[in-house]
Amino acid sequence: MTGLARSLAALSVAALAAAATPPAAGGSGVGAVGGLGPGRPASPGRPMAPVGHCSSVALDNGGVTVFGANLDHVEVDRGLVFVNKRGTVKTGLYPSTTGFHARWVSTYASVTFDLVGFGYAWAGMNERGLAISTMALPATVYPSPDARPPLDSGEWIQYLLDTCATIEDVIATEATVRATTVDHYLVADAFGKVAAVEFLGGQMVVRTGAEMPARALTNSTYDNSVRTWLNYKKAGNSDYSRLDGSLQRFCLAADRADTFRPCDDAAAVSYAFGILERIAGELFSIHASQWSIVFDTSRLRAHYRTLRFREIRFVDLASFDPWCTGPVQMLDIHAGPAGDVTDYFSDYSHDTNLDHMRWFLLAWGVPFTEQTLLGTVQHLESFACQRYRSRRHLRHAP
Repeated sequence: MTGLARSLAALSVAALAAAATPPAAGGSGVGAVGGLGPGRPASPGRPMAPVGHCSSVALDNGGVTVFGANLDHVEVDRGLVFVNKRGTVKTGLYPSTTGFHARWVSTYASVTFDLVGFGYAWAGMNERGLAISTMALPATVYPSPDARPPLDSGEWIQYLLDTCATIEDVIATEATVRATTVDHYLVADAFGKVAAVEFLGGQMVVRTGAEMPARALTNSTYDNSVRTWLNYKKAGNSDYSRLDGSLQRFCLAADRADTFRPCDDAAAVSYAFGILERIAGELFSIHASQWSIVFDTSRLRAHYRTLRFREIRFVDLASFDPWCTGPVQMLDIHAGPAGDVTDYFSDYSHDTNLDHMRWFLLAWGVPFTEQTLLGTVQHLESFACQRYRSRRHLRHAP
């Protein structure tokens, strides 16, 4: 799997230890990922190994990015789609070595696809056209604890979508927060720039610009993947069948991204879905592509289909009130007919999200109590609305 791996491990570790309530951002919410009780939060340990495969690709459509992602798993396919609001004051779950939690204000609204539940984005796009998705990377070694507040994978993705407009913004966040993850990420902005973000040897490693000749990412390090692809390309060999599944998917996606030529929005989205279909997980392993998502960063439209329902649905981020004075909007990923599902979204439901997170924990065999689960959800629901437009900023909250 991908973005859930870090969250799953954090839940498992914390559920076996006492955890305190981190300070709510302008509210009095309680909870942390995992077991809740008196005392300090448990420090996240080394995450469990992920058990699935995922792929992403970014097309340069005349300086505008069309971004595609597959979430692959042998059976897990449930998820929630959220429209997250600007102006919300948020707090991270875990403290830094100096006892501070990340605290920030969401500058941008976003649409996210959440496997774990609210607050844990697997993929998403914000109103500035920044798009991101998650893929497992066994080689990941994230930075050691330090004075920077930690954010685990799902929190970190939401933080980026809340606060970043460009690839440069994403890179700059390394100075203020520390990602704790077993994953790596493909990130693209609306200006056609793309980056592969990895955590190797305890350091954030970014490939972008001239260092990124192939605009794709699967489950091998970017350097190993692109070296393999370039070697095959130099030899004039497009038969990748002897490679492992991750490298096959990367090379196939890289080929198609490389030969893509700018076209109208609809054709570019169709082309992206064609790539995702060609690199579908079930063609290379037992893990089927349960979700296929294409973000059109020029129109701020998220197109998606699931293995259950092969017709394409879409949601326009611009159709929603972006401010936090209105409630977060949500939709079951399997709900609604083909086409525009904007009208099928509803106000955030505590019970729906609680039930979904309970399903996730049970499906993955993570030990938890109802107090644990309720506390986690209440913490994420406690974030206050601060309606004014401001520059991205991060404060360290004790």
